[in-house]
Amino acid sequence: MTRFPLFIVAALLLAACKNKKAAEHPLKQTTTTQNKHTKLQAEIHTDTLQFIYFEGNFDYWSCIFLNSSKDTISLVTDSMITDDFKNKLFEVKWFTDTLYEAGDNDSKYAANRMSHFKPIKGKPFVAPINEQQILHDVRNIPEVQSGADQVAIAERPSEGKNYYLVETGTREADNFSRFLIFRVYIYPQYQINVYDPAADTEHSLEAWRKQNQQ
Repeated sequence: MTRFPLFIVAALLLAACKNKKAAEHPLKQTTTTQNKHTKLQAEIHTDTLQFIYFEGNFDYWSCIFLNSSKDTISLVTDSMITDDFKNKLFEVKWFTDTLYEAGDNDSKYAANRMSHFKPIKGKPFVAPINEQQILHDVRNIPEVQSGADQVAIAERPSEGKNYYLVETGTREADNFSRFLIFRVYIYPQYQINVYDPAADTEHSLEAWRKQNQQ
């Protein structure tokens, strides 16, 4: 009988024990699924809009347009559109963006941001009204002609304000005597209203005249 050395026998017994435990406790295969976060792309809208004016006096620049329904559309922009393009039609692409309110704990709010624009040919949705026409029309109001000799634009349209503020009065040696003040709207329709700054009210010329006749 052939005798094996003791260390060989011990090695064989140890291997047999390991194989037995492996059979009793098979390895569990664990499959790890990684979550894939896909960033949703903002939906891009395309419109034909009439450019009204550029507003650059706030934290974010914006361009004010009119759509075919003559509704006012305000779009945040990183690019300026010059006054040369007022009342021109544009092909505009925009999407809903998240903006931050400066000085208000960086609070967030949603706004429409313009991503692309180009001028196109076409008839404006609203007939263009320039500042020279506004001054001319206010100056020719009978009440202005009889009570004032100067007409000037005090304020122009800006964010949240779609009218011109026009002051009339008489210039004397050392002061300006204010007469009537008007709010002139050029969209969605051209309209001249008499404005009362003390009461912060306005009336059409017709309603104002009726009120003064009472």
